[in-house]
Amino acid sequence: MRNRTCTSSRRPKALLRRLRAAHGSMSAEFALILPLLVLLAVLLVEGGNAVHAYASLVEASREGARAVLRDGDAGAVSRIVQALTADLPGGPATTSVLTDASGNTVTVEVGYAYQSLTGQDAFTAVLGPDPLVFKARTTMPLP
Repeated sequence: MRNRTCTSSRRPKALLRRLRAAHGSMSAEFALILPLLVLLAVLLVEGGNAVHAYASLVEASREGARAVLRDGDAGAVSRIVQALTADLPGGPATTSVLTDASGNTVTVEVGYAYQSLTGQDAFTAVLGPDPLVFKARTTMPLP
């Protein structure tokens, strides 16, 4: 008859040895995947910032076109656009207002040179030497 206490005492030691080996490989795998997870998180935050900037430009162009329709004054558009895009980092947004009398429309275009959250253009430099410029255009019919 075999002594059961001897085999049962070996099993926990072997199991612990396997767990320690698995723990070491898990640490190595985590060290390999951690930079990818950090890059993914940074890209998600940067993408959210870019979407916010573009949404602010769209809102500013719409409000500028509404102001021209409501007041008939194209000079107020620049002040409205600057007020609505004041939270964007970097330089001010550019504004152009075109009134087409033959087509009875007004077009407001707002442009913004995108600046990343870090203040460096490391992410946008991949796209080329020129800064990434967002533009939003709104055309509305004149009454």
